[in-house]
Amino acid sequence: MTNRPAKTAGKQSTVRPALRTEWILLGSIVLGAFVIRLIYVMQMRSSPTFENPIMDPLYHVEWARAFVRGECFMEGQPYFRAPLYPWFLGICFKLFGEDFLVPRIIQAAMGAVSCGLIFLIGRRLFGIATGAAAGIVAATYWIFLYFDTELLIVPMIVLLDLLALWLLLRADESRRTLDYGLSGFVLGLSAIARPNVLLFGLAVCLWILVRRRKELQRGLLQAVLFGLACLVPILPITVRNYTAGDDLVLVSSQGGVNFYIGNNPQSDGTRAVVPGTRADWWGGYYDTIAMAEQEVGRSLEPSEVSQYFFGKSFEFITEKTGDWLDLTGRKFRYYWNAQEINNNKPIGFFAERYGGIVRFLPIGAGLILPLSFLGLFLCFRRPGRLFPLWGFVLVYSGTVIAFFVCTRFRIPVMVILVILACEGARWWIAALRTKRWLAAAVAAVAIAPLAWWVNDLPDNVVDPDFQGYEIVGDLMIRQNDPDGAITLLREGLTLQKDFCGLYVTLGRALIKKGEQEQAALEARGRGAEALQQRDRWYAEAARELNTASRIKSTRSEDWWGKAAYWRGYIHANQGDLDSAIAAFRLAIKLEPRSAESNYYLGYLLARMNRIDEAITYFEIARECLPDYVDVHVALGRAFAIKGQKQDAINCLKEALRLDPSNAEARELLRRLMSSP
Repeated sequence: MTNRPAKTAGKQSTVRPALRTEWILLGSIVLGAFVIRLIYVMQMRSSPTFENPIMDPLYHVEWARAFVRGECFMEGQPYFRAPLYPWFLGICFKLFGEDFLVPRIIQAAMGAVSCGLIFLIGRRLFGIATGAAAGIVAATYWIFLYFDTELLIVPMIVLLDLLALWLLLRADESRRTLDYGLSGFVLGLSAIARPNVLLFGLAVCLWILVRRRKELQRGLLQAVLFGLACLVPILPITVRNYTAGDDLVLVSSQGGVNFYIGNNPQSDGTRAVVPGTRADWWGGYYDTIAMAEQEVGRSLEPSEVSQYFFGKSFEFITEKTGDWLDLTGRKFRYYWNAQEINNNKPIGFFAERYGGIVRFLPIGAGLILPLSFLGLFLCFRRPGRLFPLWGFVLVYSGTVIAFFVCTRFRIPVMVILVILACEGARWWIAALRTKRWLAAAVAAVAIAPLAWWVNDLPDNVVDPDFQGYEIVGDLMIRQNDPDGAITLLREGLTLQKDFCGLYVTLGRALIKKGEQEQAALEARGRGAEALQQRDRWYAEAARELNTASRIKSTRSEDWWGKAAYWRGYIHANQGDLDSAIAAFRLAIKLEPRSAESNYYLGYLLARMNRIDEAITYFEIARECLPDYVDVHVALGRAFAIKGQKQDAINCLKEALRLDPSNAEARELLRRLMSSP
């Protein structure tokens, strides 16, 4: 009797320090991860894209702005993309104003919490050593820093996926039915950020049934509850999609287009562009719809557009199975490669140029992937218990490879691979310490060729830093800094002389420089000198644009049309309308769905009083870019000249809907409305 309390007290005294140590480790990992990310965020403020997002981040920002205004983004249709992240960004804007720093700091906190969850999952399954190592690696893995602070979905889905997995592991231990429901609900939240995780949800339901096969009734209840809880966040989105667009779309309608991007005869497995469409976000969006509707011969609902592209993909798979298998094999290799494949912009260029801390964080995929293969193999010692890890890796990886491959799509898997890599390393070190030489040697021999394979970088997916120069140069031009753009782009040309984009953007910068100097000289009353100076810069710009047109290399065709457009711009401003029209016609031949080229060709034809021709090109421009305000104004003016009063009024009203401050549209509309 007297010894029992002392024994209990001794046990408690042993447990409490261990728990205290774990809490200290957890807090240190989360705090350290947050500090590192905060430093990175502050460094990245010098990046031109920090306050001027492009591509997908810009799309999210536009959606968030509509959220703040209380407007429905892309009104009258189902969500094209899953809505959770733009809602988060909209809430940040609503609470703190349109400040691009605040959401990034919140995302840095999300990333830090994710590092804590990695520690907790690793500790629960493999012990404190693996958990602590995994948490530290995740906190200092530079690619996690990069995506945790981009205006992208990544940090949100990583946090939700890890939380769902941690809850699922806890449910497997506790066997409490409610815990399965909590895990399913969190996985459902992740699905309204990126829906491909739902396939893993189906696998989990089967896993629960297998794990509870000896008490099948209870297992069935838990699997059903998990599935229903997963649907709780999703069904309101489905209902909203149906009521908004009278179209049955579960979460988003982009699935078919994305599947076709990665499964067509021209796909390289990484580039996120549908062949024959423009490379910019909205241009590509409208072009895919037009492509589907033109072939089908009628207007299509978003779900029908998705079905059309799924159908096109399966045609390729069934008719050219060998080519598809080869493409899938290449995607498989790209996915399991140390190279970080960019999507919106060159990852390495921006991370290293503007986020100096990453230069001191050497851990990369080249080390993590080979060790994770060992950890993945070790999972099959306890396949049932460890299914949430290896099952997530295999199923989620399959959903990415089936579409197209880039780094940000594999990040949710990389966080799990970090845990497996640390367990693989711990096991190998333990084997050496306990003198299990044969086991350690077999593991090393098995991993060595995999390490070589992972680190053998395919040439065609090497992160092209020179594209970063083009992106930053473009932003500098938009910010009226042509001098900075010229210097930067010439620096880029010392690295890569065969990239058309650098020459075209340099040509634009030279045009901008000439027009700035022209304006400055004209303001001082030196008009003749101003035109001469402008034309000197124009001549230099034309040389760069002509160089772009002569380059024949990968993706050159994407830029030839833009080079022709800017040559047309130069001719038009110099008053050589015939040469300008010829250049714009060439630009349209090279890039038929360029809204700008069609608009400016129509503008020049209208100046020459060729109104019918002008209207044809204006209408093409409007079809290519329905939100192009200048096109609606130009069409209104052209219809007014032809006496088509109602058509003119409709165009001008649409221009004012898009831009209520457009004075030209308002004045033209006033005149039309007051005329008999």
